[in-house]
Amino acid sequence: MTEFVHGNEEDWEGRPSKSQRKRDMVALQKLGESLLELAPEQLGRLNLPDDLAEAIRFHHTLRDKEARRRQLQFIGTVMRRVDPEPLRQAVEELDQLRYRQAEEFHQIEEWRDALIEGDREVLAELVGRFGLDPQQVGRLARQAAAEKAAGKPSKNGRALFRLLRQSFEAEESRD
Repeated sequence: MTEFVHGNEEDWEGRPSKSQRKRDMVALQKLGESLLELAPEQLGRLNLPDDLAEAIRFHHTLRDKEARRRQLQFIGTVMRRVDPEPLRQAVEELDQLRYRQAEEFHQIEEWRDALIEGDREVLAELVGRFGLDPQQVGRLARQAAAEKAAGKPSKNGRALFRLLRQSFEAEESRD
């Protein structure tokens, strides 16, 4: 049987397969997608190359689905000329920050809801932790509970949430 040799096999060693190159391109395109989800001020902090930043800005102006898909592929192509690791790390840090902010938001909501339900332990914990005025917090919680029972919009519940969030952020800035 005849063996077919396609070029010099030494040329192929160390070179990624076509499948691997395609996986790499898809990964760059996905990184480009995550860059598209960032706010303009966040993109500004990433120090993107001009052509990549322009391609991302142009993508946001497009309305046609097919045009957006082609522009996304172009962004992936432009990203081949960029070192993706710093971008990947920056996007990951922003994702972690977003996750941490969401967790903090949920924690503050839980505290607010517990205070509205009349949980004295949470009140004592928050007064001790943040140095809040227990009478002010108790008054806001009682008024928010009354609004909730009456089916009214919770103006005092929002005020309580703001107070807790400001106290939490003040504590975070001290650390």
